[in-house]
Amino acid sequence: MKFVLGFNLLLFLFRVLYVLYSPLDLTPEEAQYWDWSRHLDLSYYSKPPMVAYANFLTTSLLGNTELAVRITPIVLSFLMSIFTYFFAKKLFDERVAIISSTLPQLSVGLAINSLLMTTDALLIFFWSLSLMAFWYALEKNSAFWWLLLGIFSGFAFLSKYSAVFLLPLALLYLSIYKRELLWSAKTYLSLLPPLFMSLPVLYWNYKHQFVSFKHVSTLATKHASLFNPNSLLEYLGGQLLLVSILPFFFMLKGWLLGWKDRRLGFLTVFSLPVFLFFLALSFRKHVEANWSGFAYFGGFLLASYYLSKSRFLKPTYALSFVLFILLHFSPILDKVGLKNLLPPNRDPVKVAIGWELLGKEVSKLYTGQEIILSPRYQISAELAFYTEGNPRTYCINLGRRMNQYDLWRESMKNYIGKDGIYVDYSPIDSRVLEGFEGIIEHRVLPIRWRGEVIREFHIYKLKNYKHTIREERMFEGY
Repeated sequence: MKFVLGFNLLLFLFRVLYVLYSPLDLTPEEAQYWDWSRHLDLSYYSKPPMVAYANFLTTSLLGNTELAVRITPIVLSFLMSIFTYFFAKKLFDERVAIISSTLPQLSVGLAINSLLMTTDALLIFFWSLSLMAFWYALEKNSAFWWLLLGIFSGFAFLSKYSAVFLLPLALLYLSIYKRELLWSAKTYLSLLPPLFMSLPVLYWNYKHQFVSFKHVSTLATKHASLFNPNSLLEYLGGQLLLVSILPFFFMLKGWLLGWKDRRLGFLTVFSLPVFLFFLALSFRKHVEANWSGFAYFGGFLLASYYLSKSRFLKPTYALSFVLFILLHFSPILDKVGLKNLLPPNRDPVKVAIGWELLGKEVSKLYTGQEIILSPRYQISAELAFYTEGNPRTYCINLGRRMNQYDLWRESMKNYIGKDGIYVDYSPIDSRVLEGFEGIIEHRVLPIRWRGEVIREFHIYKLKNYKHTIREERMFEGY
């Protein structure tokens, strides 16, 4: 236990220092969720409200800083590792417990979700607690553990809608291994907390034409084709990278062999079906690698069990550590002559580069009176965080998919007669110009990463906001 605690404390300290001193700014998703926390609500366009509530709590305590936004995943990752140690020790033994509470922390997927404040970080934590509580509920069949399972699964649902997988997977496990509990009244106590906790989200969606469910449905069906081999290969490659390659094969071994053991079967039921669901979806459309990542809590425990008996344990740690270092310090590749292995324009880190610099540039033009506009929610959110004074920003619809900013439009009329600041990746759209008297100033800001320009921003100071900008219909394209 001392080794596990020391290892995770070192990682905790490393992550705090990395947030404070690395060149990475908030990613657009992090900035968006932070902006949500300034408009507390029962739910939001694309996600449930937990991420906004957590940001509200930490920024109320620590201010509007990068560390305040990212301290939540750092703390949750630490706690999850400690809880995992005790759970794996009860399930298996000390050796498996040490592996399962240290090796996943070096994986690419968990490393990302231990640093970035996204809905995945919250879902992974509460999904993991739900599975632990479910196991104890199975063992003890007490009302306390069934209710605790319900509370954790309710928080999981408030974190991300993917938590709905918990119920069918739990029923699947009970049907295979604990069929008698399907007839126990205590089992169904677990349904009460998530039912009540989900009511505010359902009510909010009812008041907003069920936009969240339309959005999720669109993600699952838009751009689907009969068969898309490229998306299938991308999905499989993404899963290999998420778990840092070698653990995936031991996870696969567990999925194939673990059904006869009730403990291994438990971990398989709560990981394999999720993987297969998104694998099947990837046959038809592009699937983001992180969509199935929440289910790898059980998968990593499986991998840890088989790795504990394997001669590949040390190579697995070594490869995971190398990928962990490259994930956090990708400029190392340039230093050792391997820049072509991961060019700057393909480096996933680039999504978090240049936003503070953009905020400083816009702050030079911003007097506190202008309306700040962009056609992209990513830019609008980053400007809200990094522009001096954290101003209210707006995301206008010039033909894009709907987003949360479309639900916050009513106060734009208050800026009529004032100047504006418009930012985009490309030159200004004529429809935007129609809403102003003209251009006062135009600046182009190139953003460099690892010696190359990875994007550029067009920044406009505009004169006299005259009337509402002609936009596309907001409720088309969820």
